[in-house]
Amino acid sequence: MPKRLLSHTLIFNDSSKAKYLHDLGNFCRSYSYNPEAQLYGQSSGGPYFDSQAGGGHVTTVVSSASGGVPTHGMVGITMDVGSSHIISSGSTYLIHGGNMEGSRIASHKSSLLNSHLQWLLDNYETAEGVSLPRSSLYNHYLRHCQEQKLDPVNAASFGKLIRSVFMGLRTRRLGTRGNSKYHYYGIRVKPDSPLNRLQEDTQYMAMRQQPVHQKQRFKPLQKVDSMSDSLCGSSQHCSSTPEQSVAAQSQHHQQYIDMSHSLPPFPTPDLGTQPLPERINMNDIKKLQTLYRDHCEATLDVVMNLQFHYIEKLWQTFWYSTPPPSDGSTTLPSRSERKRGKKASKLVALCKYEPVRLWMRSCDHILYQALVEILIPDVLRPVPSTLTQAIRNFAKSLEGWLTNAMTSFPQEIIRTKVAVVSAFAQTLRRYTSLNHLAQAARAVLQNTSQINQMLSDLNRVDFANVQEQASWVCQCDESVVQRLEQDFKVTLQQQSSLDQWATWLDNVVSQVLKPHQGSPSFPKAARQFLLKWSFYSSMVIRDLTLRSAASFGSFHLIRLLYDEYMFYLVEHRVAQATGETPIAVMGEVRVFKERGRNSLSYAATDSFSSKLQFSDLTSMMPSLMEKGSSSFFI
Repeated sequence: MPKRLLSHTLIFNDSSKAKYLHDLGNFCRSYSYNPEAQLYGQSSGGPYFDSQAGGGHVTTVVSSASGGVPTHGMVGITMDVGSSHIISSGSTYLIHGGNMEGSRIASHKSSLLNSHLQWLLDNYETAEGVSLPRSSLYNHYLRHCQEQKLDPVNAASFGKLIRSVFMGLRTRRLGTRGNSKYHYYGIRVKPDSPLNRLQEDTQYMAMRQQPVHQKQRFKPLQKVDSMSDSLCGSSQHCSSTPEQSVAAQSQHHQQYIDMSHSLPPFPTPDLGTQPLPERINMNDIKKLQTLYRDHCEATLDVVMNLQFHYIEKLWQTFWYSTPPPSDGSTTLPSRSERKRGKKASKLVALCKYEPVRLWMRSCDHILYQALVEILIPDVLRPVPSTLTQAIRNFAKSLEGWLTNAMTSFPQEIIRTKVAVVSAFAQTLRRYTSLNHLAQAARAVLQNTSQINQMLSDLNRVDFANVQEQASWVCQCDESVVQRLEQDFKVTLQQQSSLDQWATWLDNVVSQVLKPHQGSPSFPKAARQFLLKWSFYSSMVIRDLTLRSAASFGSFHLIRLLYDEYMFYLVEHRVAQATGETPIAVMGEVRVFKERGRNSLSYAATDSFSSKLQFSDLTSMMPSLMEKGSSSFFI
């Protein structure tokens, strides 16, 4: 029959707890423990022992009120310490088996365990979809032990501790063949941890401590950043590019981009009644669909990992662009090169087919819109300058990379793809500029004295005169203008935050465009609103300038921000109304400019310019020619 020892509450600090364990272990030496693990809180009874075998096994339950292990929200922490097995839950410890050889050893092991646990909880956190090299984590631990003069446990014991603290951790083998490493999946270094300053495995961690997609096809074969470091001698100063700086700080920058974004589905090519090109069948088009989808997913993965400099290589690989030999020599093509040439010629034939070109353009609109939403998910949120500058440099390089990769392809497909890439690059430049303006304006809107000065100067503006001058051009409803004026003053007087101003601007757009909702004239009305908003605000700034307003600089900054944000809002409203992406809407602007250049060039070179009809100009420039068309040419 089982015997029960004296029932009582156990509340000890580390030293008294160790002594109690030693004495109780000697007292219960003749009892074997119940294999059912039992945990007792501070008010629960003592443990149960079985009176049968007299082995040296004992189960002791101790509840500590001294808070040896910090509260962390995890359930159950296990670790091998010597010959004992410690399990803790909250402030409760369960030690399985083994003799406690002295209070000093037990106290040392307990404090060592607490130190390890505290270090883990201070520097790491669970995160869905990220991974961390197992060796890097153990190296961090060894470094910590060396700095704190602690005795480290072996890798196996440390692994048990990790899995117990961070429940649900999985191990994955990641990396290219022959260079793979074991990773803990579901854990990352905390953004504010000093471990982020360590330089070991920086490039590898930057690439891997991101969400792992099911089809991550592109894996860089070279670590450019580490190679450049190794090529720099100790006496030579190497300046890093913004892109390399982003790669080194990617753990910090993860929080500023949208890591959860995935590539939306692509449409299928609309072949219509057009016959297929010679030597092209439906199977070739289906293969192209699969290959292009893979290519776009690889592009998204690379951008999400902030590895912008790999985009050029990706494009060269897909478009079969082979750089010439550095020594200028020519050699006979190998068998693989001849096979590659056949594939390239088939891709060229497919790109000459108009339905394929239009399908690629639609896919590019979807891809680049996804990239914009990944890199700049919130145009008003503060972003580090290193990330912003890297994005701008990336945008500056895109057109050159693409045209160089597609030199052997027809001009039609090059123009189609460059138009979309140009819209993407322009969008990145506009959004980063808008973000920069937002951060500068935030300081103004948070300054009470500046806000009071702005309100005082604004009340001196002769809005009746402004309205009289603007009405001839804008032809706005006077009641609407007066309401906006009063709303602006009230919002300014309330010292609203930037987010509150953004909400106000969004409401203005909604109110003005509501009558045109669902109408084919919606895009035209949206463009007209932008023109009128810009003209009216410029008249207010003009009045402030003539009055030498003390807050003119603040108003000028606010006006720039609000104009840009209005453009951003209208762009998205038009895209939503037309069922297109904002990238597609901006891509039409480039097409419009190309048509205008071609048409005007034709009119200048051909004395018989009757083919360039006035109606053509009207359709090309609807925002400028809506009213009083003839006055445009005066």
